Amino acid sequence: MRFYRSAIITLLITGTLSADLPRLAVLSIDFDEFAPDSVIIGEVFEELSESGRFQMVDLGNFSFMDTSPDSLLSSLRTLAAERAIDVFLALEILNPEESDRTVFRNDSLITYRSVSVHVLGRFYSGAGSLIGTIKNTVSREETLPNHVTLDTYGYAIQSARELASRAVLELFPIEINFTASDSEVFTVPFGIDQGVSKGIIMAVVASSSGIPDNIYDYQHLRSRGLLQIMDSRSTQSTARLLSGMLIDGGDVTAIEQSAPAILFLEYGGLMMSSEPGAGIEDDAAEWSNNVRLGIETAKWGLSLGGGVTTGGLEHSSLIGIDLQFGTRIPISSPSLGLRLTGGGELAFHMQDVRSIYLASNATAISVAAVGDATMECLFSGHLGFQVGISGVLSTAVDSWTVQELNGNVRDAESDEIYYTELRQGPIGVHAGLMYFIF
Repeated sequence: MRFYRSAIITLLITGTLSADLPRLAVLSIDFDEFAPDSVIIGEVFEELSESGRFQMVDLGNFSFMDTSPDSLLSSLRTLAAERAIDVFLALEILNPEESDRTVFRNDSLITYRSVSVHVLGRFYSGAGSLIGTIKNTVSREETLPNHVTLDTYGYAIQSARELASRAVLELFPIEINFTASDSEVFTVPFGIDQGVSKGIIMAVVASSSGIPDNIYDYQHLRSRGLLQIMDSRSTQSTARLLSGMLIDGGDVTAIEQSAPAILFLEYGGLMMSSEPGAGIEDDAAEWSNNVRLGIETAKWGLSLGGGVTTGGLEHSSLIGIDLQFGTRIPISSPSLGLRLTGGGELAFHMQDVRSIYLASNATAISVAAVGDATMECLFSGHLGFQVGISGVLSTAVDSWTVQELNGNVRDAESDEIYYTELRQGPIGVHAGLMYFIF
């Protein structure tokens, strides 16, 4: 992607400092058989309109430019003067790329066909200057029976919509200037009329019009962080910090960016009940030691995430994959938050066997419902600590599979394994480090 900064700054000023949004038109400059039609242009038109950043202009039949590439810019300037257009999005669909590969699987040859559809968008100002370009690709792969035809047209529609969505953030981010406040919840002087909506994430940095005059002006330059719009009205919005800090009274600039995420690595302990097989004396509730690597959304409000857990007991181990959703509540933003989530986990268990006539360890699968409460403490712009407690309701692992030396797969006998039954829960604790990715 290329940027022409002077043109972009002009558009940002037009789009965010005035209630009159820039007028944008979508057109096709493709001349081959696989070109944007009225449906694709309509999908892009709708996607850009929903962003609230532009006043969309429907060109009708004029959306299809039949001029030569050499005369394109003059045609755009003429059309801009006639229809008062500030920005053009010129779409082009490149010819789909197809390739086949054949693999040997289950004593059969299977052929896969992959197709990639590329959509190219060029943004021009009304004066004919190139603002920037963006390219989006959708790729799919399917098995290839003789009667199957891949839906390249559907992929083109999807790719065009994704291109429009990306362009809003990458080429036309909202930029606002305001005076910082050190309150947990503060007001920014822009709202729905300027395209600012609830949930938008913005990077904040201190700005200065000149050399600081005193120590207080230097302190104002320390403002830096990440904010989230919590509520938006017509001409103003309320916001909270997700990370960083703002120095009260300093001038700052906020620029829209993609949503952040939290990566975490933690140690966990989970109670597990067991019934003995061979070599274990009696029933017991044992403490399972685990390590979990996960990722989750970092916005206040709705929280989505998941992770991979590995650990186990003395003679058994497990690998678990979980997905959770819930809410992330600010307690003292941005440094302290509470995450309440629930979800499910799929765990793959393995334990040692005592018989020398078996060729594999014993394996089993369990599923569990998980509820979690985690306290998060962010002690720098990116790094923090978290600690929490979990409740687990799991199915019993009471059927173990083993393989004999001759290849026969069967259920394990109680005298061949250490545990005839394992069950996770009902309670666990965890603690570890978290890292903000933005």
